[in-house]
Amino acid sequence: MKRALFRVLALTLAAMVFLSFTGLALTDSKAAPKEALRFNEEGKFRLMMINDTQDTDRVNPRLVKFINSALDAIQPDLVVFVGDNVADAFFGATDAKVEKAISHIIKPLEVRNIPFIVTFGNHDAETGVSNDRQMEMYKAYENCYVDVNINYGDLKDQGPEEGVYSGDYSLPILSSDAGKVAFNIFTMDTHNRDEITRGYDGVYPDQIEWYEGVSQKQKAANGGEAVPSLLFQHISVPEIVKLMKVVPAGTPNARRRGTTWRVLDEELYINGNFGEASYPSETDRKIEQYDSWLEQGNIAGAFFGHDHCNSFMGRTRDGIILGYNGGAAFRSYGDGDKRSVRVFDIDEKDPWNYESHLRTYGELTGERFDLYITDIFSLRWFDLLLEKFIGLFVDFS
Repeated sequence: MKRALFRVLALTLAAMVFLSFTGLALTDSKAAPKEALRFNEEGKFRLMMINDTQDTDRVNPRLVKFINSALDAIQPDLVVFVGDNVADAFFGATDAKVEKAISHIIKPLEVRNIPFIVTFGNHDAETGVSNDRQMEMYKAYENCYVDVNINYGDLKDQGPEEGVYSGDYSLPILSSDAGKVAFNIFTMDTHNRDEITRGYDGVYPDQIEWYEGVSQKQKAANGGEAVPSLLFQHISVPEIVKLMKVVPAGTPNARRRGTTWRVLDEELYINGNFGEASYPSETDRKIEQYDSWLEQGNIAGAFFGHDHCNSFMGRTRDGIILGYNGGAAFRSYGDGDKRSVRVFDIDEKDPWNYESHLRTYGELTGERFDLYITDIFSLRWFDLLLEKFIGLFVDFS
């Protein structure tokens, strides 16, 4: 009896020791920090922006082809997903199906070990799976950098910061010698619809407060100089119209919003396509996000998704670059084979004056088409017809 009891105790003790070592190993593995991103030995850093991938667990193969082709051609150091990453019309969505949908856009990065971060758009949570839950799915990937556990060496107080919502994040990029934070990436969640106006929402005051706090902390650690930063969010700020001029109805290349027609201001335009009217934040709350950027002085550019046929960028007369990347989805409307990703090439010696350009589906894959079947759901076709009709009666020359 005693011998049997002794055996039970011995086995129990052995099991406890095994589990404790196993648990310790798992804890250590989970706690092992990622290495901070930095400029390479030549002082270069390349970022790729992609947005509005909007697909389900039964993914359109063209989307996967697009992502793979873009990654092979561009070879980015970091990819930023800027919202509407999964489809809103996701019938029968479950955690498992959303997780599978996410896998289709992340696996191409995972197999290449390319780091990524992600924010959310107005459609993501419409699956019925919360943004917080979706963020946990993204963070399960080893190459996801939405994680505060990143090794910044002696710069511990300058590491990444989580924001107010799961789509808010600040990711510093170190200099090539890892001696300082040379650049920063902000992502911000612009939510869905304003509860009162039912127009598109934007950031909230507590998010602006968070952004300002991070900006001031980085500035103090940088000897009083603002750290140049790119900011990504799904829905644009209303100030996007600062890049445009109001023109008469039917003016060639103008885009209509309600009864107002606008064209891009050629003095401010840099590159890209103005394919549809912009649909920025329309909340009834007074949001001073753009003014906050001017005050902090650290935004080298703010870029948006949401308007699938817009890919233009320009510099406002206030000196801030604002811009779009076109949508990438094939399950939702887009701009034919001009569906795009936006590339940012940043030089450590002159980070404020980065270069940014588009790479399109047609260019990357060689597959050309002006119209994909889902593009017929875009209002731009009605506006183009309206422009042609007005042009029959009005001379714009």
